[in-house]
Amino acid sequence: MRETVNLTLEAHPDIELGRERRPLEAFLTFPEAGINEDTGIFLLIDGLGGRANSQYQSDELRPFVADTFNCVAVGVNYFGIARNEVLNITPEFLYNFNRIYGLNLSLESFKLVQGEDDIYRVIAEAVIGRGITSVDVRCQPTLETGRGEYQSWGFLPAIDCLQVVGEVLKTYPLNPGRIMAYGSGYGGYIALLLGKFAPHTFSVIMERGAYCRSELKHIACGEVMEEDYIYSFAIRFSDLRFTIAAGSKNPWTIEDELSLAYFSDSHRRIRSLLAEGPRMVSPTRYYILHAEDDDIVPVADKDLLVERLRDYAPVYYQRVPGSGGEREVLDDSVVKEENGKENGAKELFPLLDLNKASDRDLLQCLSQVEQDESIPEKRDTDFTLNSRYVFDCGEKHYEFSFADSYGLQVTLRDKPGI
Repeated sequence: MRETVNLTLEAHPDIELGRERRPLEAFLTFPEAGINEDTGIFLLIDGLGGRANSQYQSDELRPFVADTFNCVAVGVNYFGIARNEVLNITPEFLYNFNRIYGLNLSLESFKLVQGEDDIYRVIAEAVIGRGITSVDVRCQPTLETGRGEYQSWGFLPAIDCLQVVGEVLKTYPLNPGRIMAYGSGYGGYIALLLGKFAPHTFSVIMERGAYCRSELKHIACGEVMEEDYIYSFAIRFSDLRFTIAAGSKNPWTIEDELSLAYFSDSHRRIRSLLAEGPRMVSPTRYYILHAEDDDIVPVADKDLLVERLRDYAPVYYQRVPGSGGEREVLDDSVVKEENGKENGAKELFPLLDLNKASDRDLLQCLSQVEQDESIPEKRDTDFTLNSRYVFDCGEKHYEFSFADSYGLQVTLRDKPGI
């Protein structure tokens, strides 16, 4: 019988905003044949809104990956994963909506709604009669992240994933030369941050359509009049669609420089995969897939990321000529791909229709590639190396200290002389 384990760990402190952390949840699925000396770890990182303990992850994806790769497949409910759990109509939204469209919508207008779809439809019905099918971006209902959390935008989620990897290595006799991570969209962004923060831990990092940096519209959306999350649906008895943007409620500010929640250039740099700066040579192999017409993450960002990654790690990059249509902001259910071969990168995957490809299809392709690679010998990780990395982010230094007891401590300090 296949073994599964649920882990609960004390979460790393929130060193940026000091918010209270709830215990960290992780879910492990073992190969049906059990573990042996070559069994590794495969971290599957959900996008925002997913859950590591969903039926798909628990019953389908992790068992498939555990058996296909001979690994312990791991999912983590990282900080902020419960994005957009509650939709609220705020007085600010009502004021802007009524002022711009000359209406008198009130909270009473929403008293019969039974879910977020109903909320959006009440808004639509108020303006469709005037021929309006797209709401002004200044009118954004508010989305709250569940579990009392907020959007750390990759930083705390990456620390959470590293904590779990350390705990699994400490608990089970696994091959430290076979530690892999995979994610798409925001999940892929977290996977790439793992390579930045722990360059000697992962043998493989694979991503598709991942972000490359923080974007203020997802962090301080109340102060940035851009589309954070887009909701669109068909208008009844019409060929038209109604579109409205909503914004996440976060504590960050870019207006109040004296606030403890001020999202400074230092916060940006630690989250950026494009920032200039010294990076050490890494044995991690990167497999990167990106659509040339991605309307959320420009392919130019990914081209620049790959150019810089290749200075210190092996990178296999495929640009896909067209994914076929738009995708919602932060909708990680849509898959991306590429086909470029520059700088000697080999073509790893067939030209898939990424709107139809599944995680299993892509990971099956990766497993075939991995069979062609020599199995890495057991090697040190950042934990057993007691690695210490200091990231100079301008006014602040972020320090990652790994311990051979498989612990991780991250500290934030003012830069000397400031």
